[in-house]
Amino acid sequence: MIDSHYHLEEALVSVDGLVRSMDEAGISRTALIPAVTPPLKSLPRWAAKITPYFRRYIHSDKKLRHRAMAAMYGNTVKKSGKVDIFGDKYDIISQPDNDVVAKTVAWRPDRFCGHVWINPAGPVLPVEEAERVMARPGMVGVKAHPFWHDFAVGLLKDVAALCEEKGWPLLVHLGVKEKGDYRLLPEAFSRLKIIYAHAGIPYGVDVCRYARKKHNVFVDLSSSQYVDLTAARQAVQLAGPEKCLFGTDGPYMHASQDRFDYAHYIEMFDALRLGDADRERVGWKNFEEIAGL
Repeated sequence: MIDSHYHLEEALVSVDGLVRSMDEAGISRTALIPAVTPPLKSLPRWAAKITPYFRRYIHSDKKLRHRAMAAMYGNTVKKSGKVDIFGDKYDIISQPDNDVVAKTVAWRPDRFCGHVWINPAGPVLPVEEAERVMARPGMVGVKAHPFWHDFAVGLLKDVAALCEEKGWPLLVHLGVKEKGDYRLLPEAFSRLKIIYAHAGIPYGVDVCRYARKKHNVFVDLSSSQYVDLTAARQAVQLAGPEKCLFGTDGPYMHASQDRFDYAHYIEMFDALRLGDADRERVGWKNFEEIAGL
């Protein structure tokens, strides 16, 4: 098993604690991404009761329900530049620390690979940052967050061109409206390998249907806040198992005593009831092929 989407946040789980967690869960390798906020708190009880409805309706093809949840989703990023997660407001780091990921990957290349995080609306030139960090051993892809970093997907064109040229996958967490244009990059760069995070949220149904038709578009199934078993099943059905990647979005919401609890994600993966070939594809082979491992 490969966890294709995990944020390195040692204030919640140390690297040693993560390796132990991986060993206990049977995870052979994890793709690390820098943290983009201070450590997230656990959800309050009232929020935990709302979350299942949010997940259900944000991935619904019923337009009225989806529109309401998409509006709620888009409203979590405030004009102040903070993200509001059920009343707890967090600063968004304009340029996440790629070097700490690169150092960790170099320390344990047998267990980790890494994504470099770029932000075309931030203080560092994204193409230069991608080239600088991707030159480090074990770095396999590029990550961007149009939603929380508040930029239109079109601003990723220069980085997308570089990724297409180099064969690097581009992992994108979509926002709403111009921050959620999931067609723009695949149509402009036909050889670009693009992964939409969290089953294509906030346009999951449309993104997964689109992924089935486009050879270069994939989705990951990460985050217990964004993807439940119903959404994961829907993604596999609509996009196809050859287009889906196992991931967690750890360590958030499942960290305790210097461990990341993979149990929720392993149970959800098992509950998909995939045949052996599809289980291998979603569990690790798709990511191995996309990342060139």
